[in-house]
Amino acid sequence: MLVRNAVLPSRPARVVAGAFAAVAWCGALACGAGSEGGAPEAPVDTSPYHILVTNDDGIESPGIQALATALRAVGEVTVVAPCSQQSGTSMSISLDEEFRVRDTPAGNCVEATPASAVRLGIQALAPESGFDLVVSGINIGANVGEISHMSGTVGAAMMGAYLGVPAVAASQDSGPGAFEHAAGIVARFVAELRRRGPEIGIVYSLNFPAATAAETRGIAARPMGGSYFRIVHEEVTEEPGEEVADAEGGRWFSAVFGPPEAIPAGSDTEAYNEGLVTITPLRFDWTDRPTVEALEGWDLEALLDRP
Repeated sequence: MLVRNAVLPSRPARVVAGAFAAVAWCGALACGAGSEGGAPEAPVDTSPYHILVTNDDGIESPGIQALATALRAVGEVTVVAPCSQQSGTSMSISLDEEFRVRDTPAGNCVEATPASAVRLGIQALAPESGFDLVVSGINIGANVGEISHMSGTVGAAMMGAYLGVPAVAASQDSGPGAFEHAAGIVARFVAELRRRGPEIGIVYSLNFPAATAAETRGIAARPMGGSYFRIVHEEVTEEPGEEVADAEGGRWFSAVFGPPEAIPAGSDTEAYNEGLVTITPLRFDWTDRPTVEALEGWDLEALLDRP
């Protein structure tokens, strides 16, 4: 199926009176004042700290370049990223037995999905002591709420978590704007993670509205929930364009991006739509443990096809 003419809606309104009184972490990350990309304070630990930087927008994206530059104030950076655009690939992997890696001015360019680029980086391109952290981004477009499941940016970070390396994913509103401010916050967050010791199996997902340091309204830790847009499919009734003119018959559908029906209160999507930078810890283990316990109460043996 070919998806054509997808257009993102305008960003929702982000003004909610009094919504920012409970935000308390801005001081540590200096998210609302100071220079656009101010470097974080040097961590106390002076041992080498190796950071694998990747993304899903491709190695030439300005987001990954701003991120790599900012993180060099925190540790030693190795860039291993897809050569081309790979948005929406989630944690899909390339099953080819061989991967082509090219050395470019921006870093190692891999002909593979974001998750496979991370796997290759950790297993074949790491320094002798291995990587201490995977940081994926800065994605062009937010990955708050349920969109995270489809994100190649988050999927690349999840591969790091799967392989036992703590990970961070960073994404920014796809509206116009530079990435240096968000990159500075990510670098300060990484420096704080280094100081505290990040938890294995967790991906810390950061999402940024398109705002300068002076415009940033706050930062908050929130659970994943909702979606800031939804995708529906509408049948195309006019003649297909030239790009599909050689196709044989069939029906044609176009993906259309529209506003969500509802956004859960207290979710990362709600906070992001209010203009806040959000931090959401995502666990690699998706298991719903109360449901496991409930299923143990079933007569599961009765489901087996036994004589």
